[in-house]
Amino acid sequence: MIQKMSKVRIIGSKLIMNEVVELLHTLGTVHIEEVPRETGLGDYFLREAPVDKDRVALKGRLEKILDKLMTLTILLPPSSTVTDIRYPISSVTSDVFLEALERLETEARNLQKREVELKDELSSLGRYERILRGLAPLITRLEGIKAYETVGLTFDRSKAGVIPLLEEEIKRITEGRYELFVRDIDEETAGIVIAYPRTFAKPVKELITGEAISEIRLPKDYEGLTFFDALTIMLKRKGNIPSDMEKVSAAIKGLSDRWYSEVSRLMEVVRDAIDEISILRFCSETHYAFIITGWIPSPDFQSLVKALRERFEDRVIATESEIKGEEIDLIPVYLKNPRLLKPFEVFLNVLPPPKYGSVDPTPFVAFFFPTFFGLMVGDIGYGILILFFGLYMKRRFRERKVLRDLGYVMTLSSIFCIVFGFFFGEFFGDLGERLGIIHPTVMDRTKALTAFLVMAIGLGVGHTILGLIIAIVNHIHRGRGRDALAKGSSLVFVLSLLLVIGTMTRHFPPELLPTGVIVLVTALFFLIFFEGILGPVEAMKTIGNIISYARIMAIGTASVVLAGVANRMVELTDNLALGIVVASIIHLLNAILAVFSPAIHSIRLHYVEFFSKFYQTGGRRYEPFRRHEAEASSEGKGHET
Repeated sequence: MIQKMSKVRIIGSKLIMNEVVELLHTLGTVHIEEVPRETGLGDYFLREAPVDKDRVALKGRLEKILDKLMTLTILLPPSSTVTDIRYPISSVTSDVFLEALERLETEARNLQKREVELKDELSSLGRYERILRGLAPLITRLEGIKAYETVGLTFDRSKAGVIPLLEEEIKRITEGRYELFVRDIDEETAGIVIAYPRTFAKPVKELITGEAISEIRLPKDYEGLTFFDALTIMLKRKGNIPSDMEKVSAAIKGLSDRWYSEVSRLMEVVRDAIDEISILRFCSETHYAFIITGWIPSPDFQSLVKALRERFEDRVIATESEIKGEEIDLIPVYLKNPRLLKPFEVFLNVLPPPKYGSVDPTPFVAFFFPTFFGLMVGDIGYGILILFFGLYMKRRFRERKVLRDLGYVMTLSSIFCIVFGFFFGEFFGDLGERLGIIHPTVMDRTKALTAFLVMAIGLGVGHTILGLIIAIVNHIHRGRGRDALAKGSSLVFVLSLLLVIGTMTRHFPPELLPTGVIVLVTALFFLIFFEGILGPVEAMKTIGNIISYARIMAIGTASVVLAGVANRMVELTDNLALGIVVASIIHLLNAILAVFSPAIHSIRLHYVEFFSKFYQTGGRRYEPFRRHEAEASSEGKGHET
């Protein structure tokens, strides 16, 4: 639900303003905003609290330190080692500490640079390995020719016709004083080793310029060596690089184990110090007092008053201010849901915040999303697989809130899959029925397509009608009577239109047709009156939204049909083992589709068909002034949006 908020004003002696700011930072419940200037008071009585030069300089130094700390968290890999060292802010801003950070950064950069150099060197030498192995027998044959220049070449085997021409030219240039050997390296490439007197090096080099032939150019570190010596050293070096990389990796890990946790904690300390200086621009003061205003969840107001009284007695006063009508849209929104529903807030994070005073859709998403998901999958076997997948995500991504919440949603949705699987009698499609362990109790989805479609459309009617009802409630809460009447007219129009369609298709008694037509025409009149000619058009879109819920039947049917195809593969193949393997692959593919496709379409039904009826964007995020080190521990208390 959207938590009720109170507008709070804190007034106290200017001498203790910094201490009050520090306490508010620790409490972490007040969303601080700039104090509005009261008309007529003038700047003499109420002005922005000035920030002295020393604090400005301190903030600049802290920001420089924060940049270095952030750089270190990038250079050092995350470490599981946890330290609990506390630093006073005075020591963090000292020259000695800054120099220590610079030395640590230099050491980390050098290690990272060395690791990259070793990886690049290993990759470079690896590119030569295939060629070197192919040319090794040729090199052995030329080892005794010490007075000769040696060059290695590679060429595309499809253009092998250039070799006789190349050899003819080399023979002419060197006057027959050469050795040339050819060897296949792989299916596409061949290698050539040519030895010739050094006096002919220049014309031979000029000859080797064709597209089909390229000289094997040795890395820069091996320039000046003979071809034979370079190849020998390169192969030896390639064997030594892994051990060098292990040493560098161990040094980086040791550095990370020693410093990563400490650097992360220092970042929190520095950020908090910067925040306490930055927040002063929101404070105002008179000659003797300071004023801080903001928003706080109403249930937390008394806790704030108590904390201020215990720390400062009567020197600081916190009061609730009246919220004016024009301030309604400025109130920050704070979603606070029970632990069971809270993970479903993940679907609201991708949307702009709702307006204060509107309805929080989280409880409705928590009910309808697993229901739609379960109806589309509706299989015990796939439900069990999705259950394990959800539990894995919750465990694997404990520290990543979004993925952990999605794992929770998948886990809960899998239970709905299993329940509906019992109703539909499906265990990996009709495998359970073939084995005689389960049978449909409510519906066989492969046969009762019409009933399945009617159920899906019925859910669509209920879901969209609920959205219109929530929209009416939203408008009433915000004092917008005309908008509430317009949504009410749209609701009556849709219901009466469905009644007329139902009587014409013999689903409802025909005696209701005149009543339905009268109500429909009346609702149409009020729609035009409240919303103009576009009112009926928007109302008709709701019918399209309802029809869109047919996708529940379509996706569910496609899933059970694909499962049936997988089971029939065992019968269609002569080899039982092969049939089981093919069927397992198809079931695995279907299980993967069962995770993503129903999830995507279920949330689409919420975003497009449901939220479009009532979800009012334009709200402001509740961003309490709190310490960074307290953010992780506050996750379980509610979600700010």
